[in-house]
Amino acid sequence: MADRARGPMMVEEHPEITRAGNAALRNQIEQMLNSYERDISALETAQARAAEPVTVWSADNLVRVTANIAGVIEVHLQPEAFKRSSPEKLGVVITETVRDAGRAAARVQEEALAPLTDAAAAMPDLPDLIPGAPATKDLLARFVPPPVEQAPPPPPAPAAEDDDDDYYRNQGYLR
Repeated sequence: MADRARGPMMVEEHPEITRAGNAALRNQIEQMLNSYERDISALETAQARAAEPVTVWSADNLVRVTANIAGVIEVHLQPEAFKRSSPEKLGVVITETVRDAGRAAARVQEEALAPLTDAAAAMPDLPDLIPGAPATKDLLARFVPPPVEQAPPPPPAPAAEDDDDDYYRNQGYLR
């Protein structure tokens, strides 16, 4: 009867229950931290893949643009670009190719990060489980910049053939 007077079983009287509970909790936390570390590693790998440069050629193969998610890395003009095109047309081709390279880099980024964004949206966030832990969704937002709206490309400049273009194109300046 003395046991009933004391109330429910005291934890101190059964240290094996406390140890087992602590071990289970410790194991669960270790699994969550390991999962978190794998997620961070996957984010960093995806970010590196998303930042890889892409190269785009113009339709006439006169302009090559290399870009990544940060912007244009290189613009290369084939030597015959100046012979086969006017400055106005070449400017339009360069602009279009730069835009195409930007779109290609955005696609690479989207493809690289898609599995992570889908997984992150479906899982509970770390602060939901461990108060004060960093939010995975905040970390993901740091790696994925918000989409940039692009203005539609301007209409191509009207093709105006003037004597100056022929002069340069036909190398009249060498005579």
